[in-house]
This record gives sequence, C-alpha cells and structure tokens, in this order.
Amino acid sequence: MDERRKKILVVEDDEHISKVYHVKLSKEGYDTVFAVNGEEGIEKITIEKPDLIILDLMVPKKDGFAVLEEIKKNPDLAKIPVLVLSNLGQQSDKDRAIALGANEYMVKVNYSMQEVVDRARSYLS
Repeated sequence: MDERRKKILVVEDDEHISKVYHVKLSKEGYDTVFAVNGEEGIEKITIEKPDLIILDLMVPKKDGFAVLEEIKKNPDLAKIPVLVLSNLGQQSDKDRAIALGANEYMVKVNYSMQEVVDRARSYLS
C-alpha cells in the first residue's frame, strides 16, 4: 500500500482562501502546495506532480482555462484530476472547463470548505 501522503496543488490568488485550504487540507492529512497565478500553477504542476489540482479560474498571468488546456495536452500531467473551484457560475464557463478536461466544477459560494475537502477526498481514495 502506498503510504505517501497525497499531494494537492491549489491554484488560488486569494491569500486568505489559500490559508484556509492549507489548514483544512493539512488537518485531513494531505500535503498542500500553492500557486498564486496560472504560470506558477503550470510550473508547480510540472515539478510537483500532485495527486489532485484544485483550480480557480480567475487567477492572474494565465487564467484557469489556459492552465487546464495546457496540462491536459501534456501526457505526463493529463491524468491528474482537476477540481475547478471558481466564482464563475455561468453554465458556459462550466461547460468550457469540463470540455477542457476538468473532472468537476464547483461554484465557491455554493459549497462549504468541508464539502470541497470531501470532494477532494473522493478523487484521492
């Protein structure tokens, strides 16, 4: 059995939200890595090879759609599950993210932090 702690990369530009993710995910036993923009996200995904990516779409330098597109084109990264967690609630945004390879799309305001952690756990078990 793999005893390595599962690693989650969070691409989120809001420092407060990132701190909350860090505390909650660490308490749940996950290693967390953070990126504050899309370019840093791609770099850390490539280096860290996380077990799950939690991706905000509205991040600077390279938005979450571009991040999704880039990682899903890379065979070494394409199998990493991506949970989009964004305040963009339009159906067209959801459809676009899923078409680009997101496994799931959650609108931030509709879910508690515990619900996000529960969904993350479902992809890591």
